[in-house]
Formats: sequence, structure tokens, C-alpha cells
Amino acid sequence: MPSAYLQSADYTSYGVPNATPAQVQQASAQIDAYLARREGLIWAPDGTGNPCYMAGMSPSLTLALASTISPGQSVVVNLTGPTGMLKVGSVLIADIGTPAITEALVVQAVVGQQVTFTNVQFAHAQGAALAAGLTIVEQRTMPEDRPITMVAQTPVMSILSGVGRYGYMRRGMDAVGSIDTYNLLAVMSKFGGPPAWEVWTPQANSCEPETGTVWVPAGVLLAYYTEVRMHYVAGWTYATLPAQVKQACANIVNNIAVVAGMPGTMQRLQAGDTAMQRFANQPGILNSFVMDDDTKALLAPYRARLLA
Repeated sequence: MPSAYLQSADYTSYGVPNATPAQVQQASAQIDAYLARREGLIWAPDGTGNPCYMAGMSPSLTLALASTISPGQSVVVNLTGPTGMLKVGSVLIADIGTPAITEALVVQAVVGQQVTFTNVQFAHAQGAALAAGLTIVEQRTMPEDRPITMVAQTPVMSILSGVGRYGYMRRGMDAVGSIDTYNLLAVMSKFGGPPAWEVWTPQANSCEPETGTVWVPAGVLLAYYTEVRMHYVAGWTYATLPAQVKQACANIVNNIAVVAGMPGTMQRLQAGDTAMQRFANQPGILNSFVMDDDTKALLAPYRARLLA
């Protein structure tokens, strides 16, 4: 569902007692666009209360269980739906409509309609919906001979899955990454087709939530990966959402009400001695009637680092 950074109980506290849900939703969408965080800032928990998925996202793909599944490790199940869209390391959110058993299922392998999940916490009934596209996904090229990378969105609450692969080396660079080029696995990686993605256990890594720095464990070749792809959750619950974000949402709601009916392409309006000039003169994103410089200053610490 769309992001909403102000709830009715807080309307008066933040100076918008007459706000409507539609205005709050519109203001929240402006915030997501300015922050370059299309996933939004609010996460939802699984059945145990741990971060599970981003509440502001809509599923990009929905599948269903062809049979019941029980808790366990490396659980194999048949799915109905376009499983060809799944990849090793993909995360499916099960039973969103039943919060007590909602959980994130990590794809370990896909063979036709048969999918293997690395771990299942709860039992799920036949026909239960599995939603894809509800987590933040980033793919990073790792620095040479170092196991450290950074993600764009913070604070990182949970890394749900991670996969890595070894890339092909350029001539004269076989030693990069400290890979032993004379073992069987190294030979397979060079002559066995495209590099395969390997699942690594998120519990084996280390992450700094506030900075987004992630330490990635070594792979099957006992060397650092060339590329990694991570599914993770970052942000806050509404109860812990920074007051600056709520105030920015209220500011935008007020601006929406003030300029209702005015075209967003018009910078200056004047009637006699009365003039109105609302948006910032500086170039940049969302220079509009509803996003002024004070509001941008409130939101600046939470923008995504697209070049992280």
C-alpha cells in the first residue's frame, strides 16, 4: 500500500488538523520521490516481529503454494504462477494477510515449478499467496581484494538474503581477489559457463545499520566475490519514524492546501501588489509549489545514496 507518513492521531500535533488521507498520501509520495526511495521508509514485521518487507511497496509478482508446507530447512514446494521470474536469492513474502504467520522465504533453487526455500518458520496452507518485489534489492560490484560494500538506504534493519558470484578475470589479473586458479572449482568457474550465483547466509555477514556498510563472507572458492546482490529491509516503523519526516509531510500537506488549483508549472503569481512565489529558485529535484527549501532541509539526512 502507498506510504503514509502522518496518521490522524498526529494531525493536530504537526499543524494539519484538517488534513485528509488523500493529502497525506500525496505528500508521502512527494517525500518518497525526493528521497529517491521508491520503497518508502516504513517496514512491516513478520510473525515474530522482525523486519520482513517494505510496507509502501506493491507486489511485482504473486505466486501461490500448490500444496501445504511445514517449517524446516531446505523446504521443497511446487508453486503455481510464473516461477521463471524467480532467481536464486529472491525473497517471497508469505501470507501477508495473516500477520501471525507472515514471513520472508528465500529462494535457494528453482527447477521448473519446483522451488526450494532455505528456511520456513511457519506452516502455510495450500493456495497461500507469496508476493515478490516487496524488499529493497541492490546489486554491487565488490572492490578488489576487499569484502566490504555499502547499500544505498539506511538504517538497515535486516538483510534477508544475499548471493554472490565470481566474475571472469581479464588477462594478467587472475590473482585479483586472492583466488587460487589451480583448483578444480576455479577451473569450473572459468570453463563451466556463466558465473553462478551462490547463496550466502546473512547471519554470516556483518552490517552497520546507520552507515549501510556490509561485510560479505567469502564464497566457495574461499575468496571474495566479484558481485553481490542483496535483498534487505531499511527504515522505521511509524512509531519510530523521525519527527522530521512527519513534519515534512505536514508541511507538504499545508502547501497542497494553499496552492490547490494552481498549476505546478507556474512559479510566480501576481495580482496588483500581491505576489506569490512558492518553490525554490535553485535547480534540483521537485522544485514545485509543495516542496520548499525548509522541507527539503528536514528530509535531506534520509535521502538514498545512489552512488553508495
